[in-house]
Amino acid sequence: MAGTDLLPPLGDLRILSATMSDDVVVVSAATTSQDAACPVCRFRSQSVHSRYARTIADLPWQGRRVRIRLLVRRFRCSNVDCPRKVFCERLADAAQPHARTTCRLTDAHTAVGTALGGEAGSRLCQRLAAPTSPDTLLRRIKSLPRPSHPSPRVLGVDDFAFRRRHTYGTVLIDLERRCVVDLLPDRETNTLVRWLEQRPGVEIVSRDRASAYSQAVTAAVPSATQVADRFHLLVNLREAMERAFQRGAGVVRAVLDDRKPTPDATTPAVVLPFKPCHGTSRIERQSRFDRVRSLYREGRSLRSIAREFRLHYRTVERYVRTDALPTWGAGMRRGSRLDRHAEFLRERLQRDGPTSAQLHRELASRGCRCGASFLRQYVRRLRCELELPPRRPSRPMSAVPVSRPSARQLAIAVLRDPATRNQKEAEHVKRLAAAESPLGAAIALAESFAAMLRQRRGDGLEDWLQRAERCNCLQPFAAGIRRDLDAVRAGLSLPWSNGPVEGSVNRLKLIKRSGYGRMGFDLLRARVLNAS
Repeated sequence: MAGTDLLPPLGDLRILSATMSDDVVVVSAATTSQDAACPVCRFRSQSVHSRYARTIADLPWQGRRVRIRLLVRRFRCSNVDCPRKVFCERLADAAQPHARTTCRLTDAHTAVGTALGGEAGSRLCQRLAAPTSPDTLLRRIKSLPRPSHPSPRVLGVDDFAFRRRHTYGTVLIDLERRCVVDLLPDRETNTLVRWLEQRPGVEIVSRDRASAYSQAVTAAVPSATQVADRFHLLVNLREAMERAFQRGAGVVRAVLDDRKPTPDATTPAVVLPFKPCHGTSRIERQSRFDRVRSLYREGRSLRSIAREFRLHYRTVERYVRTDALPTWGAGMRRGSRLDRHAEFLRERLQRDGPTSAQLHRELASRGCRCGASFLRQYVRRLRCELELPPRRPSRPMSAVPVSRPSARQLAIAVLRDPATRNQKEAEHVKRLAAAESPLGAAIALAESFAAMLRQRRGDGLEDWLQRAERCNCLQPFAAGIRRDLDAVRAGLSLPWSNGPVEGSVNRLKLIKRSGYGRMGFDLLRARVLNAS
């Protein structure tokens, strides 16, 4: 192998010398071509004016930086009509004019910067013996030409957040090629209309339920088939069912509480008393709940009620949607460090019934560090599970708190494939579906819509809508489907969806956050388009 094989393609090249130290390899070379072309008139000249030394960084070799000290010539232009009298010979295949790095090292820096960004890319380049600054990496990313993509036939559209709840952009995906086509700086209708008008040939557009995108496609490409994304349809139905379960909280509570076995007459029901939420007694919360609902029925707005009671707007909204006071946290518990010692504690409670102080000392000897009051609460919970009598039976105790799923959990269980539900979810859905209430009809309709969506049976949508419009719980959802009927029917029939778009949005979020909030739109678009 010749020595020139380790160097970039410089044309005719003669190596003068090469030296190596612990961290750098310095190669001295000179070009030996007989002539050079003028960069202005392209006239070739053999008249050498002078020579100068140029230092160029190249790809590292064996963990060492490589520096090429190249002796370059200046030529006189022999064309009398050319405004340039003296020019330097160009190294177009190896390095751009005035560049301090070879083209292949520039490409390597650009690839690192596109993948990692400025600061992280600079740290990696330092470790790879190809050091450069973060600003240089970002400058090279911005100078990249925008990739050219043919006009997509099947387009996926979705929004992404520059700053959540404040500013948004739009990402456009070619669903056939699974690549990002472009980013738009906002999610306005006019911006997407202009983009679509400049790129004819779009036949199918997959989108979410946002009206801005629907209006833009209708205005720019009225002949295109719009496809409502199935995931977003399922999310909309889940939200509708969640609201239905919140409004029917009393029915849910009555139906699911019946599955709690009645304790034996000889065994007193011993449980933990209800712990007040944030220091407020349940009686006070019940009074506040009734007052909020009363003011709402009198015509007061949700925000004025929230200001009067100093509650969050969402809390007031939940109050007016449900017919019973929500018991947040009842029957629900996070994981505890004592769970690993649960079997030991159950065995000790069933065998000797020691006090919490004794158990606290025994756990300390086992290497478990926990507070005494925390242990007392945990032991009281275990006594309830084991149906053991209290150590102080004279202390008043409240009724057994039944562990009930939240409205969101119930809505998810209803929409889940029946074959994948666990035993508890299947029991909850079966009991609620059999209840004599509007919830039973809503559950049956929601299950049939989810089955239509999974099996892509758009032909049954009209019949389902007629039944859903007679159900109070799903009337708003059915009205939204009716307004977007053609797109929803296409979403239930065609194979296209926004799944690849959501994946690209996730990758875009990673790229955006790697800039630590200091990445402008131009840089973000350059990184996303060139990382596809």
